[in-house]
Amino acid sequence: MSGKQGACKKWMSVGSSQTSPIENTKRAQVSLDSYYVVVGFEVNEPNAFIDGVHNLAVDYGHAFFYLVKNVTIVKSFSFGPSGIGKIGWFGNGRYLTYKKDGIQNARPATADYEITERVKAFKVQVSIQQATALSTEIDKARVEIYCRRLDYSPIMNDTCAETAKGILDESGVRTPSGSGWVTNTRLVRFPVVYGVNPYSWHANFKEILPEHTFSPELQGQWIPMIGEDDPIFGLPAFAKADPMFGVRL
Repeated sequence: MSGKQGACKKWMSVGSSQTSPIENTKRAQVSLDSYYVVVGFEVNEPNAFIDGVHNLAVDYGHAFFYLVKNVTIVKSFSFGPSGIGKIGWFGNGRYLTYKKDGIQNARPATADYEITERVKAFKVQVSIQQATALSTEIDKARVEIYCRRLDYSPIMNDTCAETAKGILDESGVRTPSGSGWVTNTRLVRFPVVYGVNPYSWHANFKEILPEHTFSPELQGQWIPMIGEDDPIFGLPAFAKADPMFGVRL
């Protein structure tokens, strides 16, 4: 380097930091957001789940979930039917309706299926990365549902539990297996499908996490509302003991 170049080159201050004096006992506190997922089940018919087999003839059951930031619900997903399916073959209700009864067939779906029975719920802690991914996957699924690209179909196992678990899996949120044998004794006397269903998923959740119950029937039909506090795990202890909140310990 020449003398001229050396004379022109100077060090510049680009940043500095300073710690508080040791005698200063007041320290800055940073609050970190906490995220968790609540997975809930309507599985209240003991005869619908015998020897590990879910019987649709007794009860379909239901599974749903919602994402919580600190104590506030920020996303929810409750997949279910929003109307009747086609009646009869090719939608012709005048004949062969025993094959296409409008309920077992594919049906229009909703991502906001209402909860009316006692809920059995589990809390799953998630990272901010998992929460972000889950939020994205929920939005994508809602677009698919409301654009009628995804129907509710027990025959194809496009049901509440299978769809909910698929979204959680895709987001990296680990939950227990939800798979088990499914039958419908109105049609057959033996298991016919092995897949994710609410009763099997709930039974496996109970093996690894404590269960909390919630009674939305005290409020009528209920769906987790974005912007509201989590009524199952987000309320203080005194509120959980008050029946007007719909929570049972």
